[in-house]
Amino acid sequence: MTKRILNIAAALSAATLLDACAAAPKPAACDKDYAAIKAAEMTAIDRGMEIFASKDEADFTPEETAIVNDTEALLESRSRPVDEIDLQIIDRAKSILEDESVWDRQDDRVCNDGDTTFSLYCALFFASKELLGEYQHRRTALQEVRFALEEATAGHEYEHRLRDFNNDPETTLAAVYAVLDVARGRVAERLDLQAACEL
Repeated sequence: MTKRILNIAAALSAATLLDACAAAPKPAACDKDYAAIKAAEMTAIDRGMEIFASKDEADFTPEETAIVNDTEALLESRSRPVDEIDLQIIDRAKSILEDESVWDRQDDRVCNDGDTTFSLYCALFFASKELLGEYQHRRTALQEVRFALEEATAGHEYEHRLRDFNNDPETTLAAVYAVLDVARGRVAERLDLQAACEL
C-alpha cells in the first residue's frame, strides 16, 4: 500500500514538473542581426582604410581621424561578428595547402589565377575569392588568422604578418596548419556565442 502511494506521488510530481516545464516561457530567439552588424563593420573598415591610404595622417580632418581610429579599433577587436563563410574560408585555405608540394615558401603577395603553388596569403586569397566572389583583406576570418599567427610567433617582428610568417625559414607547414586551426576554433566558438545571443 505504501509503495503504491509513493508511486502515485512520484507520478503526480512528474506530471506537475512536465506541466510546469510546458508553461515556462521559451527563450526568445536572438534578435541581434549579426549579418547587418558584420556588413556595417566591413563598410566602416573599408572607409577607414580608404582615408588612411589617401593622405598623410597629419592632414586628416578631425572627422577622418575619428573614422581611422574606429577602424583601427575594429581591426584589433576579438569580438567582431562571424558567419559560416568565415569558417569555410579557413577550411578551404587549409585544403588548398594540402601538402608540401603545393606550398609556396617565397610569398610575394601576388596571387595569379593558374598558380599551382600557394603561400598562406594566397591560400586565404583564393579561398576568399572562391567563397565570396572577391578577396576581403580585412574579413574577420583573415584577422583571426593574423591574431593566431601573432601569438604563435611572439617575439618575431614581421612587416607583413602573413607573408613573412610564410617565408620564415623556421616556419613549417605544420605550424601553418596550427595557426589555421587556432583561428578556426575561435571563429567556431564565436558562432556558438552568436547562436546563444551572447556576443
